[in-house]
Amino acid sequence: MNHEYTSEGAPAKVDKKPAPVIVFAFDKKDAIYKTGENVHFLISIKNADSTAFNGKCQFRLTDEDSKTIKEGDLSVVAGKTEYLTTTTTPGFIRLYITAEQNGYSDTNYATAAFDPEKINASQTFPSDFMAFWKKEKAGLDAIPMNLNRVEFDGPDPNFKYEYIDFQNVEGKRFYFVMTQPKKPGKYIVSMRIPGAGVYKRHVHISTAPNTISIELSVHDFPINQPIESYEKVIPNYFRMINGRKQRYEMFDIQDREKYYYRSVILGLWRTLDIACAEPNADVNKLMVAGGSQGGGLTLAIAGLDQRIKYIEVQCPVLCDHTAAIRQPGREAGWPRVLDAVEKPEYLQDAIKVSAYYDNCNFARFIKAPVFLAQGFNDKTVPPSGTYAMFKLITSPKEMYVEPFSAHGFTPGAVKQIAIRSAEFRKKYFVETNKRDSWREGGDGEK
Repeated sequence: MNHEYTSEGAPAKVDKKPAPVIVFAFDKKDAIYKTGENVHFLISIKNADSTAFNGKCQFRLTDEDSKTIKEGDLSVVAGKTEYLTTTTTPGFIRLYITAEQNGYSDTNYATAAFDPEKINASQTFPSDFMAFWKKEKAGLDAIPMNLNRVEFDGPDPNFKYEYIDFQNVEGKRFYFVMTQPKKPGKYIVSMRIPGAGVYKRHVHISTAPNTISIELSVHDFPINQPIESYEKVIPNYFRMINGRKQRYEMFDIQDREKYYYRSVILGLWRTLDIACAEPNADVNKLMVAGGSQGGGLTLAIAGLDQRIKYIEVQCPVLCDHTAAIRQPGREAGWPRVLDAVEKPEYLQDAIKVSAYYDNCNFARFIKAPVFLAQGFNDKTVPPSGTYAMFKLITSPKEMYVEPFSAHGFTPGAVKQIAIRSAEFRKKYFVETNKRDSWREGGDGEK
């Protein structure tokens, strides 16, 4: 996917230095161990000229929450060394290796899992969880939709292309693009939710056969404007909180009626109302997909809307917000919202509110089959939160894990995800069409 970046979203350039190259392997391909069993971190180090590194390297062993367990030196002979360790607690441990050559150093890390399927959610379940969301949806339904639809020319004359927006809660509007075949029929409805960030998206224009496709923004500004217009609105999505510049996902977590994702989730719900009302929509074949922020919101809306029949998720956010404060050694799910509460006296309220926006609770209500992919090296979306959430899903499900993928997947993992998700989708939904495949390795669009 191509992207247009704004000044807030441009990726930083990284200068490559003539430092050693550090590569990890495990004695188990999947890097999943039983508690009490030794993990063998196998480390290979080459100099910048590809010769074998010899000497000392530094190691730091941490828990998932980046707290140091042990650190020191390792001897490297002919470019090889290893490190053995274990734990008695289900979860993840991470090994950092630093090597230096001619004044240039580099650090790499690898992550191992211990009985991850035994990780339990730390988040509490409010007795009025679903009652709250039903009340919110009723409030949205009471607001006139004030729907705008504008057709535009697309790449295939056999498809209809529309910019659509409608009235959402809090005086906001919600924007999406919908494409569908012009020929009358009954078509799959496929909605894809984007990763996090504030930017002008290069909206993917789908021409998947027999599909009504929806691409959207989670923010209340149009998605079809000149890029200069986005520079003007971007500052509205940042705020100084406790002396730090924080983004929209941190706003107002102490108030469940004001937290930023409230309007987003309700906007997704109304988007599905609009899509399902299309004459050509097959409401029995509705799928939603997304990665990172898109993955987390996919799980949330699937827990609320039983019309959804299938979901695909990669490295999902909003999983187990309270992990770090209730289960030492674990990291809280993105966006670690409890770390940025606007005032200390808001913390207890924020903890309570976080339960209404946690996929460990939405997951309990998901009825659709779920295909999920997660990397162990992901420091944006902690894998323990994904496992804790996944354990609570009772519908058909499959998780593909890749130990060396971070917030974005290795090329080998991308291929395997395509193969495995296609097989899963064929079994529980429809056969994957090559023109409708998608790739979302995380928040690459911010």
